[in-house]
Amino acid sequence: MKTISVVNLKGGVGKTVTAVNLAAILATEYGGRVLLIDADHQGNASKFYRIPAEPGSLADLFEGMAACYTDLIQHTIYRGLDVIPADMSLAALDLDGSLPDDVHGGTPRERALRALTDLRDAVIEDDAYDYIIIDCPPAFSLASISAIAASTDIVIPLKPGGFEIDGMAELTRQVESVRRVSPSVRIAGVLLTMWYNDPDIIGVEDWLRKNSGQRVFNSHIRLSRPVDKSVLGGEPICQWSPTSGAARDYRAWVREYLGGVDDGETA
Repeated sequence: MKTISVVNLKGGVGKTVTAVNLAAILATEYGGRVLLIDADHQGNASKFYRIPAEPGSLADLFEGMAACYTDLIQHTIYRGLDVIPADMSLAALDLDGSLPDDVHGGTPRERALRALTDLRDAVIEDDAYDYIIIDCPPAFSLASISAIAASTDIVIPLKPGGFEIDGMAELTRQVESVRRVSPSVRIAGVLLTMWYNDPDIIGVEDWLRKNSGQRVFNSHIRLSRPVDKSVLGGEPICQWSPTSGAARDYRAWVREYLGGVDDGETA
């Protein structure tokens, strides 16, 4: 089973759009059993699939208020795709004293940091899903540390730009710090988003391939108006506009990520 965290410390780079569309493609086009975990207190992945943070949210798992991950799962309209939602309760976890003191098995913070690893292990034991996808917040918070520690793969969506490159360098340092205690975590690659055919953008892409020290996927996600419309409509891009450039790009990227051949649909 793959546990994939979609991570970037900077907002506005297509992180949640990538997480929700990866989940949809794996479920609807590959027949995968997919659990999408919204670990961002903004709850945008939950809102995209119209999943309310009731009767429980991911914060309940961190706080020890949910006995099992199954208590938090909600089904989407897509077969094989379930969601554990998030809300602003997650933001309080990083405040001093926000976790209860009566949690067994280490300090409250230690238990919270293990929460998603324990969830992953329970899913494996139950043979419940083929993929766990975690949409992480744009910050190195307790939720994102817990997600990275539980992951097999880290996918970094990146808008080609100077500030974004600086943020990626910091993120890779943070991931390396987590790998000291979770050595199986790997950065699967950098996915360029909001890409368009411009010499400066191509120059940034070339620089990343030569100097970032990370795999940069051959596939990239074009800047595309249908993506914004699909978000407003709450429907994955491959359902909203199946022949759009971004839909073809996301399909090509998933094939590449899973080890298939990049057929050159991106341009």
